[in-house]
Amino acid sequence: MPDVKKSNKSMRSLKIGVVGCGQMGQKHARNCAAIKGVKVTAVADTNKKRAHTLADELKAVAYPDSETLVKEAGIDALIVATPPAEHGKDALAAIKAGKDVLIEKPIALDIDSAKSLRNAAGKSSVVNAVGFHLRYAPITQKAKSLIAGKRVTQVRSVTTTGYYLNFDMPLWFLQKKHSGGPLLEQTLHMIDEARYMVGDITRVFAQGDRIVKPELRKFDSEDTMVLAYKFANGALGTHADSTATTIFNWEIELFGVDWRLLVDYARKRLEGYFGDETVHLQLPDTDYHKIELEAFINDVRRRKNEAIRSDFKDATKTLETMLAGDRSLKTHAWEIVGK
Repeated sequence: MPDVKKSNKSMRSLKIGVVGCGQMGQKHARNCAAIKGVKVTAVADTNKKRAHTLADELKAVAYPDSETLVKEAGIDALIVATPPAEHGKDALAAIKAGKDVLIEKPIALDIDSAKSLRNAAGKSSVVNAVGFHLRYAPITQKAKSLIAGKRVTQVRSVTTTGYYLNFDMPLWFLQKKHSGGPLLEQTLHMIDEARYMVGDITRVFAQGDRIVKPELRKFDSEDTMVLAYKFANGALGTHADSTATTIFNWEIELFGVDWRLLVDYARKRLEGYFGDETVHLQLPDTDYHKIELEAFINDVRRRKNEAIRSDFKDATKTLETMLAGDRSLKTHAWEIVGK
């Protein structure tokens, strides 16, 4: 017999719920509205005014919390865009109800919560994804095609933001109990890209400090950080991170014996050389979050993880890598990933 549930989902309009109506929740909700056959029908947020504002914009219903939304809204899938510490509660309610789930990165702030989500998703048939949108970027896919089959010997990665200068983001980003600090809020994007392009990381060493505005006691996130990391295939990597730099940068540079490739996400360009051949490519401005969301929606319709490039299992590996770095900040020693 045909899979009736699968056939129905592939044909009818999908109903999406969004938990967390801040910056990313709004972005995902509006991207859903731009995809044919997809409608956000339910939203929830602890800030009731924010929830009702987004609900009014999308002609959706605002619910008091994720549990009520999942139980009563009749959704097909849930997008979780709450602070990371709340991901487990919101996502588990959806998984238990058989709803497909997209979680904003990171999957969680601690490994036990991440493994609970990974295991729950693994035991169910739900489509599951974590929002590492750079994996879906055309610039990433082009870079992967250029280095395919080549041996990577070294990686250099950078993330810089002006958080401690401009404060133009949710202030919880600078509070470790909510965001996990820069390692889990920003750095993990480039480290996840390093894993995606080169392979798993086995060891991490990290040092960090508060150099700019240390008098702001309500914030405890480092503003300056460096990491060294080693891949399972023997390649070595270094990372520089700042949340107190005026110019925004996200970049990863890969090296081989006779080649070099810089992937500059902030300026959407690829530069480097392969032997005597040079590379200078400028890619068009593209909404990577929308590409990511379309992949998730397509897999929801197919009822299987196929186009998704970061599921709960893989995102847990990235979290393990970042938590090794977090331990190193405290021990001042190399830490083993997954320890």
